[in-house]
Amino acid sequence: MLQNVAFCWQNGYALTPGIIQVVYCLCGIVIALAGGFSMRDPGMVPRDPIEWRQAGPEDAAIWVSVTRRSADQLHFEPEEAQLARYDEESPERQAERFLLWRGSEPIGRLRFSAYKDTAFLHGLVLLPEAGGRVAAQVVAEALVRAAAGGARYLHATYPAAYLASFASSGFQELRRRTIMIAPTDLAMPLFPLPASLRVREIASHDLDQVGILLQRAYEAGPDNLHADVAGWRWEVRSTLEGAFGPFIPESCFVVEHSLDRFNLVGVILVHLERGMPRIRHMVVAPSFRHVGLGRFLAVKAMRRLRELGYASLLLHVTLDIPAVHLYHQLGFVEAGPTYIEAERHLVK
Repeated sequence: MLQNVAFCWQNGYALTPGIIQVVYCLCGIVIALAGGFSMRDPGMVPRDPIEWRQAGPEDAAIWVSVTRRSADQLHFEPEEAQLARYDEESPERQAERFLLWRGSEPIGRLRFSAYKDTAFLHGLVLLPEAGGRVAAQVVAEALVRAAAGGARYLHATYPAAYLASFASSGFQELRRRTIMIAPTDLAMPLFPLPASLRVREIASHDLDQVGILLQRAYEAGPDNLHADVAGWRWEVRSTLEGAFGPFIPESCFVVEHSLDRFNLVGVILVHLERGMPRIRHMVVAPSFRHVGLGRFLAVKAMRRLRELGYASLLLHVTLDIPAVHLYHQLGFVEAGPTYIEAERHLVK
């Protein structure tokens, strides 16, 4: 049925009330299994229907209030800074924002967008009193919107507390992540690297080579998020342009080898997230691992951030990867709840 909706949307046919009603019924069955509907209610009507409403400039206070009241969020910046960041978002980012309403009460917020054949549900925040029924309704609505937009996949990021609602709707888990934080005044010596390795600040002409390095470093692992090098180059370009938060070039470094001028062997990329520096990527080419290059990059970046006036540094790390041990040695500690990235195929 979802395939029919996508076909109609892509080919300019009207989505008739009958089609939409059937789609909602199918998604309603999923929610019923998760406890979101009363089986005794005529027409499978949800007890407390949740409405998605576009969040406009006038909704800044509500958006920030919901964020700060959620048990899943860490508050790295004061409320005033959050309000300012809300107002300063680009038109593209503003279009992703939705508030979740139960009657006249805001109960959560999220971001929903699409790129090529994939729809994205992320930034999901629910108030503590929302419960699993709200999460189940959010999943069903996201599936309908993704199908109506012709998406082949729905990629979702959500707190582990909502695992059951997503798993029961057919989402396949890709990875589990958490947030780690460390002070930048690290008392760790910066041991010299072999003479054939040269470390320098990143430059704009490094974009293509950094993309290749990321693809090589993440290949066959849980953090291999892009299907080809073009996707990784887009990731690097977006980072340098500030799409994920203001870029901090002074704390970003690449490593070159004197015998190979055409391939980088290490990189660290840092940008601001909610007012705090975040390591977006720190990777070393597979053949150059276990020589202390990752530790060197991290310590160098932390020292530079300290000079720039930043007291702390955060990163989002995939659980159970070898690098977690290094992060602990560098003073990072887990500081947030576990969240899950998962994907649902809409069209096979």
